Amino acid sequence: MHQLECACAQCRQRAGAAFEVLEFGQDWPGKGTAPAVFGEEEELQLAMELLEVSSEEELEQFLGNVFKSVWKGVKKVGSTIAKAAQPLGGALKAVAKTALPFVGGALGSMIPIPGVGTALGSALGRAASSALEQEMASAAPGDRELAMARRFVRIAGQAARLAAEGDGSPRAVESALTQAMHQQLPHFRSPAPQQDEESGRWRRRGNRIVVMGDWN
Repeated sequence: MHQLECACAQCRQRAGAAFEVLEFGQDWPGKGTAPAVFGEEEELQLAMELLEVSSEEELEQFLGNVFKSVWKGVKKVGSTIAKAAQPLGGALKAVAKTALPFVGGALGSMIPIPGVGTALGSALGRAASSALEQEMASAAPGDRELAMARRFVRIAGQAARLAAEGDGSPRAVESALTQAMHQQLPHFRSPAPQQDEESGRWRRRGNRIVVMGDWN
């Protein structure tokens, strides 16, 4: 019988098995080198849409618009994108609620449905919030929200692009989102391991975080 934290291929593929999340406190290779996903006009339009989000449904619609824009020219369609859309969307919703005050204030910062997608997104969101605070410290209050919205659009777009290049697995989606964070946030640092008080899903193996459970 395999242990709970076993990281073999068989256990990673099994529903509810463990998978490695990230090495914390380190920068992702290629940090800051990602090409732009959207043109300036499209990015601004999506950012304005995000600023107007006032419900879960509107946030989901916004993310759907981001995904459609990124994936419309991708030849690798079908099962890979279908598998990646739900976990990536769930994680990005949690990031938005945690890292963006105007989204968290409008929708409430609590994540109602526990799961690896939302738990991981919340953890990455806290790290993103810290990075954004450092970056936006000198920005005028009137410019800060728009700048943060545009940065989130870049993260979501880059994560969607990278996810489309993977195999659609939770591990590939997590890797895509983490890499996008490192590439789009100059001050981003991977979050330190912690215990999820609600579900106990976080585990520590050496200097790595391991998350247990299914993606929501």
